[in-house]
Amino acid sequence: MKKFIIVIAFTFMLGGCAEQKILENISLTTLVGYELEDEGDLTFIAVIRQVNQDLESRVEIQSATAATSKWARTKIDLKTSKITGSGQLRVALFGENLAKEGLDHNLHILKMSAEISNATYLAIVEGDIKELLEYQYKNITDIGQYIYQLIQQNIEHHHALSSTLHEVNRDKYSLVKSYALPVIKKEEENIVISGMALFKDSKVVGQISADDTMFIMMIRERTHNGTLQLELPESTLDGITENPFDELAVAIDSIDSKPVLRLVDPSVPEFDLTIKMECRLREINTDIIVDDPETIKKLEKEINHKIESEIKQIIKYSQDVNSDIFNFGERFRARVRNVIVDKEKWYELYPQMKVNVKVESQIVRDGVFQ
Repeated sequence: MKKFIIVIAFTFMLGGCAEQKILENISLTTLVGYELEDEGDLTFIAVIRQVNQDLESRVEIQSATAATSKWARTKIDLKTSKITGSGQLRVALFGENLAKEGLDHNLHILKMSAEISNATYLAIVEGDIKELLEYQYKNITDIGQYIYQLIQQNIEHHHALSSTLHEVNRDKYSLVKSYALPVIKKEEENIVISGMALFKDSKVVGQISADDTMFIMMIRERTHNGTLQLELPESTLDGITENPFDELAVAIDSIDSKPVLRLVDPSVPEFDLTIKMECRLREINTDIIVDDPETIKKLEKEINHKIESEIKQIIKYSQDVNSDIFNFGERFRARVRNVIVDKEKWYELYPQMKVNVKVESQIVRDGVFQ
């Protein structure tokens, strides 16, 4: 009993020392944006949820411009009647100009804040951040929550690479690795993910279309339940159908792929990349019967060639902008002994790297309606 009383007393002591934050006395910042102005100042934008005593909430957007993000946040506090807290921050957006100058400082600020979760998503905005956030969308009531869910569900369905604060800082401090962030933009009444921005030394150096994100993931890691649309050559089904078409469009889903990477020549360096893939043929723009084994074999062969071609182009583009988002550098360091490889050295090697790509696909079932 005595021990129990001591524990209770200690608990009250801790509670008395803690800073108490009552919900109706604070504002919850759910999304922030950073925009670099022409004069070099920084515009800070915050999506804030206000909660009253009846637990009713409303969303407001505040912005301020200053030489530093800290002072810009202070200027926003001068406009609000409640303390603004960042404990519910879900997304941090960066303007294109700022991304070209470099995100090192801003990433450091986010990382050092004890309030901000490492699970906060990071993304680039194509166009003006204020315009994207302040526009009165017909079907969006909470812009912060909407953008958070947009990024989250596209990551879950392999249409965007995961880009949490933890993951970006992990790659940022890697000896050889680069990172990528989703790019979002306003399209009339919608907000869409338009691509993936590639970074080198925390500066954006290129962009890959959102349509190619699945290919990036197939190079990087094992995938489950992905989706692709492929344009196959006209000759794919020669002798099987008499219907003429310029290109054969096929949609495959339930993609389960596994990359196998092997270093075959450290001096180049040269890798063999084999991607083993199972998928379902979901749709095809012709009326052929696809249960014939010979037809399936021809489709698998052309699917292999098409994916190989797309992956080679994406790797080549990443070499042109010198952004290794595929972990080739990490694999190289793990397999080559007695060689010091840092980012500077890998930047010299990466553009010269050779990758032999081979895709081995198997259509395990089809969902095509005949």
